[in-house]
Amino acid sequence: MTEPLRWAEGIPELVVDEQRLPSGLELLVHEDHTVPLVAVWVGYRVGSSDEGDGTSGFAHLFEHMFKNSLHLGGRHHYEVLREAGATDANAQTGTDRTLYHEVMPRAALETALWIEADRMGFFLPGLDGARLDKQIAVVQSERRQRYENAPYGPERFAAAEALYPDGHPLRYLTIGRHADIAAATVAKVAAFYRTWYVPANATIVLAGDVTPAEASELCARWFGDFPPSVRPPRRSWPRPEVRGPIAVTVDDKLAALGRVRRSWIGPAANSDDDAALDALAVAWALPGSGRLWRTLVHERRWAQRVSVGASSGRLGGEVHVTVDLQSGVDPAAVAALLDVELATVRAGEVDERAVRRAIHRREAAMLWRLDGIGRRAALMLSAHLTSGSVRGVGEALARMQRVTPASVVEAARRWLDPARLVEVVTRPTRAVASAAGAGTLSR
Repeated sequence: MTEPLRWAEGIPELVVDEQRLPSGLELLVHEDHTVPLVAVWVGYRVGSSDEGDGTSGFAHLFEHMFKNSLHLGGRHHYEVLREAGATDANAQTGTDRTLYHEVMPRAALETALWIEADRMGFFLPGLDGARLDKQIAVVQSERRQRYENAPYGPERFAAAEALYPDGHPLRYLTIGRHADIAAATVAKVAAFYRTWYVPANATIVLAGDVTPAEASELCARWFGDFPPSVRPPRRSWPRPEVRGPIAVTVDDKLAALGRVRRSWIGPAANSDDDAALDALAVAWALPGSGRLWRTLVHERRWAQRVSVGASSGRLGGEVHVTVDLQSGVDPAAVAALLDVELATVRAGEVDERAVRRAIHRREAAMLWRLDGIGRRAALMLSAHLTSGSVRGVGEALARMQRVTPASVVEAARRWLDPARLVEVVTRPTRAVASAAGAGTLSR
C-alpha cells in the first residue's frame, strides 16, 4: 500500500488511482486503511448554471427526488444507509454540480454502491406523477421558508436580478422560480435526467479502507452493465455587464436590522484573481482584525457584523460585501465609508500582514480538510469536477500562496469597479413600524 498523501514544496498531493468504466463513469480510489470506513462521494456535472428555458430549480429538485429509486421499494435512501451503519450521509446542489455522499463501514460499502447505482440507472422507472408532485411541494415550501419568508431573503433575489440579465440561469438562484418548479412534469424531468445524469457525466470517489482492485471489482459489479454514454456539452454565457452603479432598496418585514450589501460580478474559478479576491475578503472582514470589521464594528460601532465573500464557478464569480447595521445607523454613511475603503485598495494600499494572514488561514483550512477520509473525498471530487484532476487540490493552494498585495490591488481594480457596483439596502419595516408606534422614526 502506498502512502495516501505526499508533499512537494509545501503542496499536498493526494494519491489517487483513476479508472474509467465502459459506461464512461469515472472512478477515483484513495486508499487509506487507517480506519475501517469508506467515504463514497458521487458528483454529477449539473447545477443551476445548466438550467434554462423554464427549468430553473430543476437540479435542486432532482436532489430531493434522488432520495428514492426503483429498487428501494418505496423506502428512503437515508433510512437504508442509516440502518447499514452510515456515519454521515447528505446531498447538496450548487451552481455547477450536484453531490451525494455517505461514509460507510467497510463491510457495508456495497450497500452504498447499490444505492448510488440504483438512482443513477433506475431513477426514472420509479418516478410517477404523485411522487413528483410531492417533491415539487417540498421544494416550493423550502423556497418560502428559506428565501421568501426569511430575514434578508428579498435582498438575495434583488442582488441576483441586478447582477444578471433576464434568462441567465444564475439570475434565479439555485432554488429556482416558483413558476418553473410548479410547471415541472414527468416528461420534463425525464428529459433533464436523460441529459445530465448519465454515467459519463458523473465521477465517483471511494476513499478509505478499499484497494483500487477491490474498488474496480465492486464498481464493475454495480455499474458495469450501464451502457456507454457521452458527457453532454454545457452551455456557456457571456459575462454579464453591469452598467451601474445600481442602487436598490428593499423592504423586509422580517429583518430586525438594516443591511447594506454591495455586489460585483467576479472572475471564474481556478484563476489567480479568484485567489486574490479571496485574500481581500479575509483582509477586509476577518472578525477582530479585518479592516472593514475593525472600522465598522469596533471603532465606529455602526455595524453588528461585516462579511465579505468571493465565490466562483464555471460561468464566473461574485463578490459580496455585507454590513449588518446597528439600530439607527444611516445606510448612506456606511456606503460612503465603503467607497473610501474600496478607493484605498484600488489606489494600492493593502496591508501585507493581512494578505499573509489570509494565506495562512487558507493553508490551515486545507490541513484541516486533509484530516479524515470524508473531507479528503470531498476535496478530491470538488477539484476533479472543477479542474478535471485531483491535482486541483494542490493547485488551489499554490494559487493562494502566490497572492501578493500587488496582485490583490490589481484584482480589485479589474473586478471591483465602482461603475459596475450593485448596492442593495435592506429597510427593516418591522423596526420602522415599531419606532413609529413609539413616536420616533429610525433613520
